[in-house]
Order: sequence, then structure tokens, then C-alpha cells
Amino acid sequence: MPTTLRLIRTLEEAGYVRQDADTKRYRLSWKMLQLQDVTASIIDYADLARPHLEDLATTLGEDTGMAVLEDHEVRHAIRVSASRIISANVRPGSLYPAHATAMGKMLLAQLDPDEVRQMAARRPLERFTSTTLTDVARLLDQLRQVARQGYAVSDAEWEPGLRSLAAPLYRRDGHVVAAVCVVVVRPGVTMRAMERDFLPALLHAARAISAELGYGSCKE
Repeated sequence: MPTTLRLIRTLEEAGYVRQDADTKRYRLSWKMLQLQDVTASIIDYADLARPHLEDLATTLGEDTGMAVLEDHEVRHAIRVSASRIISANVRPGSLYPAHATAMGKMLLAQLDPDEVRQMAARRPLERFTSTTLTDVARLLDQLRQVARQGYAVSDAEWEPGLRSLAAPLYRRDGHVVAAVCVVVVRPGVTMRAMERDFLPALLHAARAISAELGYGSCKE
């Protein structure tokens, strides 16, 4: 046992494992995962993102979340509900159409346009509301804008009255591996108001999570 403890402490000092302050349990850090040349699991991302999303939900008074891309859909890993009577009803693990959600569009914007076209050919873009983009060319135009500006929006494109903003999460090598969002279901809140009032805090949280994933630490 002493030998095992010494090994764990050596790995912790080198930055390859980290200890949870509450549970005292150890888990691999992004540095170890990078050495193995594998992507951290959705659970690892969720563990890192959760405290930031909880703080964001408290600060803004709105729901927050995180998701990863699975083919033409996004899988929600975290949903943090704000202390409002009305909130978005999204269960962790749920799958939603990427083209109609802010997080989905944020992640689709990282793909080659031909890949998006192929996805749409396999499964045509479904219309959910009057604002849902179902034309591939128009979607690609919006994805190019998303890539330029560094965030995505969904203006009641998945459900009437549900609006969201999403920002990217980067891992150490600069690849986008997930997206985080702020969701509003209150009537009268416009996308312009959300961009003005919520976007700066969302981008700040995304940068903080990305930093924990090792983004910005590579000096190549």
C-alpha cells in the first residue's frame, strides 16, 4: 500500500491524476489522457464543466447545459436548472437534433461542409417549428457565421419559446469536443437580449472549462 500511495502522489505532483476535494477519490487528468492520445470521455468533460455551469446558472438565473455531437444529434451530458418555476425539461443523456439546437450548431460548425451535406442526405433536416432551418445551404451559411463569431444561437427552432446560446469547449490540441449553453424559456426574452446579457458570461465559462481541459497550455 505505501508503494501505491507513493506512486499516486508522484502522478498527482506531475499532473497526471487529480483528487476530488470532497470524495478524496482520484481520476485521470487531461494530461494523462493526452499522453494516451485518446479523447476524454463525456463523463470527464461533465465533471470538469459542472461547477462552472452551476455558477453560470446561479449568476444568470437561467438553465445551463453541456452536450457532445453524435452523428446528426447532440447528446446532453449535463443540465443545470436555475431556481425558476419554469425551466427547460431536458434529461442528461437525451438526444436532440443538432440542426435545431444552439449546441448542435456549434458542434456542426466544426465539421467539413461536405460532411454536413452527407448527414443531411442520410436524414433530411426535420422541421420542428416555423424557425427551424431545413435547407442545407441555409444551414451551412449559418454554420459559417457560427465558426466566425465563436458562438451559436437557436431562436425557438427546437421548441416554441425556447431560445439558447452555445459556446465551444476546446481540448488541449485545439479541437472542439463539446459545447455549453444557456437556455431561456421565458416569454419576451429575445435573442438580442440574450446575446447582450448572457453571452459574455457564457463565453467566460467556456474559456474556463477549456483551460481545465488543457487548452492554451500547449506551447508548440
